[in-house]
Amino acid sequence: MDTIREHIESREYAALVNFCEDLELQLALTPNTNISPEDFYGPFLLGYLLEQDLPSARFLWKRLPDAIKSSSKELRAIWDVGAALWQRDYENVYELIGSKTWNPIIAPLMEQLAENLRERMLNLLSEAYSSIVIDDVVKYLGLPREKILTIVEERGWEADLSSNTLQPKKIVQEVQQSTSLANFSQLTDLVIHLEKS
Repeated sequence: MDTIREHIESREYAALVNFCEDLELQLALTPNTNISPEDFYGPFLLGYLLEQDLPSARFLWKRLPDAIKSSSKELRAIWDVGAALWQRDYENVYELIGSKTWNPIIAPLMEQLAENLRERMLNLLSEAYSSIVIDDVVKYLGLPREKILTIVEERGWEADLSSNTLQPKKIVQEVQQSTSLANFSQLTDLVIHLEKS
């Protein structure tokens, strides 16, 4: 369980998922009663959610033994967050995360999940909308109106309080081109393939 804590503390969620997948296989072959479901399956499930791998999280939930699902209220609450993400009910996601006192292993993962979701929503909103009602942004970010106005102002969005709308600033991403030997090799292979065709 120390390895799980280390991955959580270092925010290595892909490594957390990989470790938990390996451990799940080991536990299937050799059960270990010293590992509690909350300490293992909770971080495992949240690792998938943090990696935005909702199908894997859903399949993990489905393959969990019913005895574990029914005995752990916290594990059920974690899946409720996952189910809300699956249904794109973002307002409920934030509500579920904030409505419970999570155990010390799960709490930092839930905080990170909410933070990642807010960042992803801000990026998606800036790409998808030229104008959006502030109340809709409140639902997507799960924050009070005043906090949202501060956040979007820092990002360069324009606010029109008379019409209750925000005009997101598009994110400009620089495309870096690499002229490495590997890319040159791939280009050469492609040209040779095209010439043979």
